[in-house]
Amino acid sequence: MVRRSNRPYLFSFIGAPRKGVGKAAIRDEMIKQCMESTRCKLLKCDNGNPKCYNPSEILRVMRESQFCLQAPGDSFTRRSTFDAILSGCIPVFFSRHTAYTQYTWFLPGEATEYSVYMEEQGDESKRIEEVLMKIPKEEAERMRATVIDMIPRITYAHPNASNSDLGFEDAVDVALQGLARHVRNIIL
Repeated sequence: MVRRSNRPYLFSFIGAPRKGVGKAAIRDEMIKQCMESTRCKLLKCDNGNPKCYNPSEILRVMRESQFCLQAPGDSFTRRSTFDAILSGCIPVFFSRHTAYTQYTWFLPGEATEYSVYMEEQGDESKRIEEVLMKIPKEEAERMRATVIDMIPRITYAHPNASNSDLGFEDAVDVALQGLARHVRNIIL
């Protein structure tokens, strides 16, 4: 279903503006640019918007988008990053810590294989649509294929299922292998 999804929107943003937080400026800029674009789907999550509490609605917006903007949040970890991957939407990061420095066991080593990075204070973040429009279709398709291939590595299989039954490694398998490598490196 994720591979066949029709993606009429170039990009989307799901989130609320922030007040008095250092990360407010980039969020405000994303919301502004999204509202000004016919190529962006905005799900504004202020004033208790019930759609923002409905996982099906959030994943639907992301499945309709080629790129999903990942604003820095209250913490570096963002559930939205994983929602984007689960929906086959290429994440666009504005902070390296949102994914690149945290999930090295789970995500490809080369960030450009599955994501776009725009410096939060840089010129690119002032013209998001323009930057995303310059990405060749073939490159975006390759990135999306990588994102979709990542889905098993960030999900949890049923506890009674075995790796051989599933045909893939889930998040627990990946974490245990990474931990084993880490311990071996310490001991050796």
